[in-house]
Amino acid sequence: MYYTSIYITCEDAVYRSTVVALEGDAPSPPGGVLYFLRNKAGRCLSRKTLHRRLPCLTWLRSYNAECLLGDLVAGFTVGLMIIPQALAYGIVAGLSPSDGLYSAFIPCFVYFLLGSTMEMNIGPTAIMALMTQQYTSSGGSAYAVLLCFTSGIIEFVAGIINLGFLINFISQPVISGFTSAAAITIASSQLKALFGLSLKTKGLVDIWVKVFSNIKDFRWQDLTLGLVCIVLLLLLKEVRSIRWPCLDHSSRGLGQRLGRNALVVIIASVIAYSLDGDDQPFTITGHVEPGIPKASLPPFSTFNTNTNETVPFPEIMNDIGIGVVMVPFIAILDHIAIVSAFAKGRTFDATQEIITLGIANLVGSFFGSMPTTGSLSRSAVNLSSGVRTPAGGLVTGVMVLLALAFLTPAFRYIPKSTLAAVIICAVIHLIDYSIVMPLWRSKKIDLVPLLVTFVACLMWGLEWGILLGIGLNLSLLLFSIATPSVKVALVPPGKQHGGYVLVTPAHGVSYPSTSHIRATIRKAGLKQAGGSLPVVIDCTFIDTADYTSAKGIKGMVEDFQLRGQTLVFLCMKPRVLQTVAALHDGITVCSSFDALPEALADGETEVGIETVNGDTLHPAGDLVVSTMISTPTSDTSDAANPLLTTTTFLDEK
Repeated sequence: MYYTSIYITCEDAVYRSTVVALEGDAPSPPGGVLYFLRNKAGRCLSRKTLHRRLPCLTWLRSYNAECLLGDLVAGFTVGLMIIPQALAYGIVAGLSPSDGLYSAFIPCFVYFLLGSTMEMNIGPTAIMALMTQQYTSSGGSAYAVLLCFTSGIIEFVAGIINLGFLINFISQPVISGFTSAAAITIASSQLKALFGLSLKTKGLVDIWVKVFSNIKDFRWQDLTLGLVCIVLLLLLKEVRSIRWPCLDHSSRGLGQRLGRNALVVIIASVIAYSLDGDDQPFTITGHVEPGIPKASLPPFSTFNTNTNETVPFPEIMNDIGIGVVMVPFIAILDHIAIVSAFAKGRTFDATQEIITLGIANLVGSFFGSMPTTGSLSRSAVNLSSGVRTPAGGLVTGVMVLLALAFLTPAFRYIPKSTLAAVIICAVIHLIDYSIVMPLWRSKKIDLVPLLVTFVACLMWGLEWGILLGIGLNLSLLLFSIATPSVKVALVPPGKQHGGYVLVTPAHGVSYPSTSHIRATIRKAGLKQAGGSLPVVIDCTFIDTADYTSAKGIKGMVEDFQLRGQTLVFLCMKPRVLQTVAALHDGITVCSSFDALPEALADGETEVGIETVNGDTLHPAGDLVVSTMISTPTSDTSDAANPLLTTTTFLDEK
C-alpha cells in the first residue's frame, strides 16, 4: 500500500488536503538506458526542437522580395563598417590587420543559420580585441586562435547546460563600469598610433606615461590626419539626425545608410597613396596577407622563434591563464546584453544565443579567427539600415570574403592614425556617464559597485576589475537578503481582542536572514508592552522555508513559550508549514485575519500541530483541520505506514 495526498486552496483561505490509500505498489515510470536515450532522441529530433535550434527554418518560410531588399541594403552597409573595424581591431589585439578580417566572416554565416535576432552582428569587437591582446601578447596569432577555440567550447557547453542564467547576477552598474573602463582603455591604447609613436606598453597608466615621455618624437602628419578623421567621423555621425526638407521620406535614411568609417578610410588611403614615395608622410598599415584563409585545425602547439622551442598545449594554456575563462565570460555577457537591448519586448532564447556564439567561435578558430562576440555599434547600424532577417549577415560575410580576395593590396595604404580614429570614435559612446545621475537619485549604494568596477578595471585590468565588481555586488545582494526589512506595528485593542504586535517580514525567510528576522521579532515582542502582548507574524510574503530557517522558527517559538507570550503565524503557506512541522509540533497557525481574534483568545489552549500514527485524524475542538503527509517509505507493511501530521488552522466555520 502507498499513500498520496491532494492539497486544495479554498477561497476562504483554509488549506485542506485529502490522504488517499491505494492498493499495490507505487507506480514507477519506465526505466532503463534505452528508454532514456529513445526519449531524449525523440525530444531532440522533434519539429519544435529543430525550429528552436535552427531558427532559419522559421523565417525562411515567409521570406520574400521585400525582406531580400532590406537584408541586401543592411548587409552591404554593415559590410562597409565591419571591414575597416576588423582591420583596426586586429591591430588592437596585437595581431595583423588580416587576423581581424579572418574574424569577421565566419560568425556572420553561423548566425545566419542559428541566430534568432535579426539585428545582431557577431564579429571582432573592441573589448574582445583588447582582452585578446592582454592574454595572447606572448604568443601572437597562434595563441589568439587557440583562445578562440577554447572560448567557443566553453560558450557552447555553457549554452547546452543552460548557464545563461548566471548573467542575471551581474547588475547594470557593474556592466556599465566595466564597459566604460574598457572604452577608456581602448581609446588610450590608440594614442600611440594617433601620435605616430612606436612604443610597447602594458596597462593604462603605462600607456599615458610612455606617450607623454616620448611626446617630443610624435609625427605631426599622423596627428593632424588622425584629428581630422575624428572630426569628420563625428560630423558624419550627426548627419543621421538631420532631416533634409528637400528629400522625401525614403531618402532621409541616407545618413543612416552611409558607411562613414569606410568613407573616411577610403579618403585617407587615397591621400596616403597619392603621397606615397621615398618619404611617406604617414605611418601606414603595410603588408596585409592576401587571400581567403584555408580551413585548418587550431594550433595546439606552436614554435617560439625567440627560444627555438616548441610550446606545447599545456604551456600555452598556462600562458593564457585566467583568460581561458574570462574571455568567453565577457563575450557571453556582452552578447546577451546586446540581444536584450534589441529585443524590445520580443522574447528571445538566451540559451540558443549562447550556443550560437560558441559555434561561431569554434568554427571561426578553424579559419584563423580571434575571439568574437556581438557588436553593439554594428547591430545598431543593422537595425537602422532596415534589416529584416539574419540573412543580412550573409551579405556582410560575403563582402568580407570579397575584400580578402581582391582588396588586400589596397589595405596597405591605410594610415594607422586613421584606424586609430575609427576605433576611438567607435568606443567613446561606450562610456556610460548617463547612468550616474539616475543611480544617484534612485539608489546611491548602487554607485559603489559601478565606481569600484570602473577604477579597478582601469588600474588592475579588465578581468580583475569585473571580478571585484561582481564580488562586491553579490556581497551587497547577500547583505540585503540577510537583513530584509521587517515591519513592526502595534495594533491597539479592539472589540474582539486586547491588542497585539503585528510583525511583517518583507521577504521570504531563508537561511541567511533567519538570525536577523528572529532577533527582530524577539526584540519587538519584548519591547512592546513589556512582552505582555501577543505577537502575530504575517507570513503573506514568505513563500518558501529551508531547514535552517525552520530551525530558526522552532527556536523562536520555544523562546516565546518559555516566557509565556503568545505567538501566532498568520497566513502561512502549506509548503512552508510542512517544512516547519517536520521540526516542531507546537505552533499556532491562523489562516486569515478574520480568524485572528479566535486564535488570540485560544492562545493559551493547546492549539497547534498534533502528531498521529495511523489513519485516524483528530480535529481539535471546533477548529478546521488540514492534513499533510510526509515522504512515504519504500516499505508498504502496516508497521511502516507513513507518518500523518495533523495541523490545526484556526478559522471561522
